Amino acid sequence: MAVNEPGRRQIHITTLMVPVTYEAVLSLVPGFHTRPPTLPEPHDPAFPIPAPPEGGYDFILHVGVAGRGPLRMEKLGHKLGYGMKDAQGKLAPIVELTASGGTAEITEAERIERERLPVASVDVSGDGGDQPVRGFGKGYEIFDEEIYTDIDVERLVAVMKESGYQIYTSMDAGHYLCDFIYYCSLAESRRTSCRQDKHEKGRGSQVLFLHCPPVHQPLSTQEVTEALKSIIVWVARGA
Repeated sequence: MAVNEPGRRQIHITTLMVPVTYEAVLSLVPGFHTRPPTLPEPHDPAFPIPAPPEGGYDFILHVGVAGRGPLRMEKLGHKLGYGMKDAQGKLAPIVELTASGGTAEITEAERIERERLPVASVDVSGDGGDQPVRGFGKGYEIFDEEIYTDIDVERLVAVMKESGYQIYTSMDAGHYLCDFIYYCSLAESRRTSCRQDKHEKGRGSQVLFLHCPPVHQPLSTQEVTEALKSIIVWVARGA
């Protein structure tokens, strides 16, 4: 839709569904951050994906489902600690490290993720001894174990609350596919920034992840949609 009012500009939005698998994340997400972006073929030819901007996306907003409750704005992604099987029953890649003393303590966010999944989705291999560390290995060695978004999440959430949205900040995206795609996207954004510092002008895409509850638990689809619009507009304004 064209916007001709003074001080306003158009926002180009592309929406994509990423399969809930580690393989899909690793194969698709890096392409979102290339210049120009590389996008997958549409699942339905009747609904083609608009051509991405040549200079890349300014903002990439990932959205995933969490447990019942308010919206959760995630502040960071984790590199390691992925012990749950994806939608195809596969586990994240093994990283060339070893974990001593068995499985690490499960966080509250990861516990919620495990409760949402079938028992078979949780990796219980091994006899209680050392288990392989899973997450990001080859190609991601230069990145820290935690990567924070560059967006001021605290400020954004405060603005959203003032507008009446049920939302809070989170430091743990759950060590499942939501966390996995968030870390991958944050890392690829930084990779793009490094390349641009050397060869091009500009920066990598800003990245954010929002967890939303299942429909009507307690928010409706319309309420979540309005929240997403508000987030996009706030970031687009460069606030």
